[in-house]
Amino acid sequence: MYNSRKHLHSERGIYMPRKLKIAQGQFALINNDTEQNFNLMKKFIEEAGAKECDLITLPECAYTGYSLTALELQKLAETKNDFFVSEMKKLAKENKIHIYAGYPELDEIVAGRIYNSAIFIDDEGNILANMRKVYLWGDEKLKYRAGEKYPVVSTKFGKVGLQICYDMELPEPSRIQALKGAEIILNVSYWSMPARTRWFIDMRGNALFNVLFMSGTNAVKDNLCGSSMIVGPDGEIINRASETEQELLITEIDLDYVVEMRSKLPYLNDFKEDTFTMEALNKY
Repeated sequence: MYNSRKHLHSERGIYMPRKLKIAQGQFALINNDTEQNFNLMKKFIEEAGAKECDLITLPECAYTGYSLTALELQKLAETKNDFFVSEMKKLAKENKIHIYAGYPELDEIVAGRIYNSAIFIDDEGNILANMRKVYLWGDEKLKYRAGEKYPVVSTKFGKVGLQICYDMELPEPSRIQALKGAEIILNVSYWSMPARTRWFIDMRGNALFNVLFMSGTNAVKDNLCGSSMIVGPDGEIINRASETEQELLITEIDLDYVVEMRSKLPYLNDFKEDTFTMEALNKY
């Protein structure tokens, strides 16, 4: 396991540390087996809670598995009021931990409409946001409805942006979230081995260009590249999981390092609004 955190110990002047302990549950998803996937997620959540983590993230479609047919998704997708989200709320409260986890979401109003979603719950069991993947990859377009927002949520530890997988392969989503005040972006993924190089570039590039932390949580097996990681606002990898093994990666960061790096890297200060449609902040 790679680990380089030396830059987190630099002088911060008047700023008090805002430590955030993040757990990332990297595992092999089992298609069509919500019971086994849920039980493993529960195990990770309980372990992270016992280690006093503030937050745990779990992969895209962690509840059902990713590689499902449209018919299988119709049978397994759940609304925000059904078993999966209800149990995540209980586990968050019981273990005093924030949870961001992927699942296929069934629309509560339009019959048969499904989103590739991830639920964000606080440590008291309240839903903070429900992220719906905006950029759908490949044949996801035949199974899911695209989302329309890039949420940034105020939490007790700072402002958090939410993404799912392909959302970070284009530069605008992370920039929108940075301009909305995000200090860390959580991305949950199902990222393939052939795209491994892009995983590293996208994680580091989004962090550096927007001077914020990136958390990317991937799955393993099924020709995936694993390598869940945390990247700092200087673009350096702080901590990284293996490419192949199931593990709970735990990393402690200081969100005030964003403040420090933004005083050194003037990217956002120098950003020219007229090169970007600022209406995008309201639309997305």
